[in-house]
Amino acid sequence: MENRIYTGEEREGYYVQPMRKRIWAVQLDILKKVDTVCKCHGINYYGWYGTLLGAIRHKGFIPWDDDIDLAMLRDDYEQFRCHIKQALPKGWEVSEHEPTMISIFNSDTVHLDQDFLDRFHGCPFKIGIDIFCLDRIPCNKAEEELQLNLFWAVYCLCIHWNLPDEDEQWTEQNKWNYLKEIETLTGYHFNLQHPVKEQLYFLADRIAAMYWDTESDEVANIAELYSSPHCRVPKKYFSRSLTVPFEHTMLPVLEDYDLLCRIEYGDNYMIPIQEPSHNYLKKQMEYLRKLFEKAGKPLPEEFNMTFN
Repeated sequence: MENRIYTGEEREGYYVQPMRKRIWAVQLDILKKVDTVCKCHGINYYGWYGTLLGAIRHKGFIPWDDDIDLAMLRDDYEQFRCHIKQALPKGWEVSEHEPTMISIFNSDTVHLDQDFLDRFHGCPFKIGIDIFCLDRIPCNKAEEELQLNLFWAVYCLCIHWNLPDEDEQWTEQNKWNYLKEIETLTGYHFNLQHPVKEQLYFLADRIAAMYWDTESDEVANIAELYSSPHCRVPKKYFSRSLTVPFEHTMLPVLEDYDLLCRIEYGDNYMIPIQEPSHNYLKKQMEYLRKLFEKAGKPLPEEFNMTFN
C-alpha cells in the first residue's frame, strides 16, 4: 500500500515524482501536529496562498508546489507561538527567521539514518510549513503608510544584518547608521551585548502588531502588504469559515475564499498555470548528492528528484 501511495503520477499535465509525494506526506504530518495544537488551545488557522488555491482548485496540493502555507490572526498567532515549541516531537524545530512568519520543520538538516527515513516516509529532506501572521491595518492612510515604511526599514535591516557587504547600501557602516536612525525613530534601544538581528526581528514584529488593539476594517500580512498593497482582507470575513478536502485530510479556509483567491491570483485563478519553485529542495538535493559523492556511492534512485 505504501509504495502505491508514493508512485509517481500525472496531475494537470504535470508529472508528480515519487519523492514529491513523500515530501507532501511529511508536510501533512506537520499540518496534523499544528491542527492538534490549535484544537487543544482553541486557536483558529486557515489555508492561505498556494495551499488555499490548491485546496479549492485541486482538493490538495498544487501538483508543482511543494509547501503548505497557513495564516492566523494576531491573537491566535501569539497563542500558537506560546504553545507550539513544547508540543513538537524531539528533533523538530520552530524557526522565526522572518517577522510575521513562523516555520515549523521536521529536522534541522538532511538525514539518512534509517530511523529518520522510517518516520518520514522515506524522505531525507528538511521539510517545513509556513504560518503567516495577519495584523490589523490602521484606517488612517497616513498611519498605514508610516507603519509600513517603518516596518520595511527594520525588516530590511534585519534580513541584511548578518550578510556580507552586498552593495553600497548595505555596507557595515551603513547598517550601523540605519540602526541608529531606527533607534531615533522608534525609541527602541538596542543592547549590543545581545544579537542585534534577533532584536531587529522582535522590533519588526512589534511594529507589525502595533494596531492590533485598535478598531480596523482590514487585516494583512504586513511583510506582504508593503510590496502588494492590494493584498488585504476585510476583518469581518474571519467570522465565517468552513473545511474543505485537502489530500486525505480536511483544511479550514475562510468561507469567502473566492475573494482571497482573486486578490492573490486574479479572476482566472481556477485555470492552472505551471510555476514550479523548488529552491529549498534544489539546495538540499545538491547537499545530498555531495554526501553520496564523498562516500564514493551513487545517489539511490528513490532519493532522486529532477527540477523543471
